Amino acid sequence: MQQKSNPIIRYFAVLACLWGCQPAQAQRTTVKVEIPDVPVQVDPMIYGQMLENVNDSMIYGGIADLQGNVRQHLVPQLVDLDIPVMRWPGGTVVYEYHWEKGIGPKEKRPTVPNLAWGGIENYQFGTDEFLQWCQAVGTVPYVNLNMSLHPEFRATVADALAWIEYVNGSADTPYGRLRIQNGHAEPYNVKFWGIGNENYLDSRAGRIKETAEQYATRLKYWAGAIRAQHPDLQLLSIGRSIPWNQTVLDTCGRLIDFLTQHYYVNSKVKDGEIQQPASTLFAPAKMEAHLALLGNQLAVVNEQLGRADRPIRLSVDEWNNRHSVNEGTTFKFTRQSPRRQFDVAVVAGMLNAFIRQSPHVGMANYIFPVNAHGLIRTVGDTDAYQTPIYHVFKHYRQHLVGMKVEATVNGPSIATMDIQPTIDGDSREAEFTVDSLTYIDAAAVLTGNRHLQVSLVNRSHATAHSVTVDAPEGYTAQSIWMLSHENINAANSSDHRSEVAPRIEPVVGHHSHVRTEIPPGGLHIIQFIPKK
Repeated sequence: MQQKSNPIIRYFAVLACLWGCQPAQAQRTTVKVEIPDVPVQVDPMIYGQMLENVNDSMIYGGIADLQGNVRQHLVPQLVDLDIPVMRWPGGTVVYEYHWEKGIGPKEKRPTVPNLAWGGIENYQFGTDEFLQWCQAVGTVPYVNLNMSLHPEFRATVADALAWIEYVNGSADTPYGRLRIQNGHAEPYNVKFWGIGNENYLDSRAGRIKETAEQYATRLKYWAGAIRAQHPDLQLLSIGRSIPWNQTVLDTCGRLIDFLTQHYYVNSKVKDGEIQQPASTLFAPAKMEAHLALLGNQLAVVNEQLGRADRPIRLSVDEWNNRHSVNEGTTFKFTRQSPRRQFDVAVVAGMLNAFIRQSPHVGMANYIFPVNAHGLIRTVGDTDAYQTPIYHVFKHYRQHLVGMKVEATVNGPSIATMDIQPTIDGDSREAEFTVDSLTYIDAAAVLTGNRHLQVSLVNRSHATAHSVTVDAPEGYTAQSIWMLSHENINAANSSDHRSEVAPRIEPVVGHHSHVRTEIPPGGLHIIQFIPKK
């Protein structure tokens, strides 16, 4: 006959098991949030996007059909993102782009080869189409000028001034009158104009490689001519490394408003699974180390130039996580690889870095919003679904806007020497200033209504982390927004559109601290509100 166990003994045995087992299962991290005496503004322009005809169903077959007509079923989803800025027409394509071929009657526009990316450019989605599309989706346009030196695709500062006049000119100007003749009476009043794109790279399509000195000399002429006629425009110039930037700043520091930077994380995917995940998940930290270096450089230059009230800032004009997918014995880059849960961690990590590096990071443009690497993927001509990163951008844009506050993280970490981050760009010139990085990445924003939004990213690919967040006195946790999945490689598809989807859980009680467990590659955002 079996003897009954004592319930008191059984109770303490269970507790002992929990106390003994829990540390092995849950990695514990603490995050302390503090509001500084003088918080720094986070510019919402960091949540921008970019369009470029990369022959990957991004513009043609993406936001528009092959005749340049806007695909209206995408407009509500794009409006819902509240995109703050949109860069166009490139990118590499800009060096073979002649803006005058993309205005006027569509039947008179030429069709030419797209030398940079293959396929064609038929100029059906031109200047007016782009600017009117920006109005429809509620975003601010940013136009990149063709600065080509190529004999066949050469563009001059006169071409640039004509384009600006067409876009912004009144009826008293020749190109303003041309715009009116083409059906748009009012000036578009475009504020942001980029001068060149990656001129430091080897010649490609219409681009000819330049040294920093060569580019700075031409930039001085271009920016000076534009400033003379349009002193209120915001001009973006090419940035790169510390030496390149210093040359540009020494020559043109009084003429420009932004230095542009490009960063691409690289992930290898085999059989639907990420390879060497730590190299991907911690790559944003390498970018941030470089942004911090450039920020220090800008701080010195802005002080020297007396530009405290109108500082030169950084625009991360191009960024995303590029996938190379295994094909037998090799990995091949593709823009069509689905965005997965690990992309959520990368995108949130990059956005957290932009927040922490405010105010000298004043703009950033993800590539691209539709299809290629996109937030949205089209299905046929009338349907589309949202990828996991759509939810990241939407939530950050709605809730992580305001003032930067401090979030100090203590917890399990990885040695920086063991990461080997896979990221392109000039971040290689930056070194990590710490020996280790915590698996939990945190950024915090104080919103206009005095709410605290604390973003937590688990950069571990295999281990869940238990995180306790301590908010300042006078705040209480209200809710936790979660975007996670048990499989770090999970993705949405046309058949399973909510495989990776956000959910919100209320926080019970009125406490200034809250604990949450974040799965590998997961993103949790905790909202704290002032106590009544």
